[in-house]
Amino acid sequence: MAAQIGTTGKLILAFVTLLLGVVLISSIATQTEAVTSYLRVNNETHNVLGTIATGRNNTDINATITYTLTNAPTSWKRDDCPITGFILTNKTGGVFTSGTDYTLTGSAGTYTLVNSATAVANLPTVSNNTYANYDYCGDDYMNSSWGRTGIDLVAGFFALGILIISVGLFYSVAQDTGMI
Repeated sequence: MAAQIGTTGKLILAFVTLLLGVVLISSIATQTEAVTSYLRVNNETHNVLGTIATGRNNTDINATITYTLTNAPTSWKRDDCPITGFILTNKTGGVFTSGTDYTLTGSAGTYTLVNSATAVANLPTVSNNTYANYDYCGDDYMNSSWGRTGIDLVAGFFALGILIISVGLFYSVAQDTGMI
């Protein structure tokens, strides 16, 4: 024969369940976000001093020099998760234009500067550094969209389950004490 839990036991169990849910939901949500969201890099510095080639006024750009991003895609990420959201800036925040001032190969995580008026004007006079800002996939990133959707639902269903259990226990306590 199963032992019955008393009103005080139910009340304690309801509070413990609710607290456990509150504590675990943030951890679950954080871990879920890590495998379903891109990671952002801001201001990754690349020294482009060697890009300036001897030529017209010593300010031509050697467009054959390739710069590799620190988090360049490897293995499955080359095809399934290339670099996105790429923005290249100079020291003063001037933004380079994709296709005009630089070319990006997102699947390789590389870029080259192009001999444009903006790139030439920015490099030798303002700074020898460019700053790359981009999104990339972490090692644990789930690359299937249905999998990301399913994992994103876990935190919500977990919270809903804990809420239902807690409400049920509080309702049972209310019945036991004659409040309902």
